[in-house]
Amino acid sequence: MYQAGDWVVYGVHGVCRVVGTEKQLVNRKRMLYMVLEPLSQSESRFYLPAENPATLAKLRPVLSREELAALIDSDEVRQDAWIQEENRRKQHYRELISSGDRVALMRMITSLYRYKAEQLEMGRKFHQSDDNFLRDAERLLASEIALVMELPPEEARNYLREHLQNT
Repeated sequence: MYQAGDWVVYGVHGVCRVVGTEKQLVNRKRMLYMVLEPLSQSESRFYLPAENPATLAKLRPVLSREELAALIDSDEVRQDAWIQEENRRKQHYRELISSGDRVALMRMITSLYRYKAEQLEMGRKFHQSDDNFLRDAERLLASEIALVMELPPEEARNYLREHLQNT
């Protein structure tokens, strides 16, 4: 289990600091909860049942600087993952955003960057839904990059774009 002060990535909520644990009375039972404070909203808190494996599975430790650099430069994230059929693509992207899988998110971002460039080159518009998915995925990854690389959030997004856009 994580300790107070640890940084974790919690599902779609992004980077959070583990505040500690708290026992609370729920349905006349004392239950232990892990308390998380989101990096982007320090006034908010998440209370995760410490005994619930499904909830705890949504937590991942924050990558180290070296792990992040290796991942972002890996061939694995440069594989094209474009799905031509729009409804299937939307469903797949929703699932990826929810999963928080860093490799799959980076692969999705890379594919969306390529597709967007192709569309603009042909004088076509980039679908709003694709743009929304791209923004959501960038936001999720940028929060971790900002913490790890000690960058302001917008610079973290630029870091992500510089490393994935021209691949």
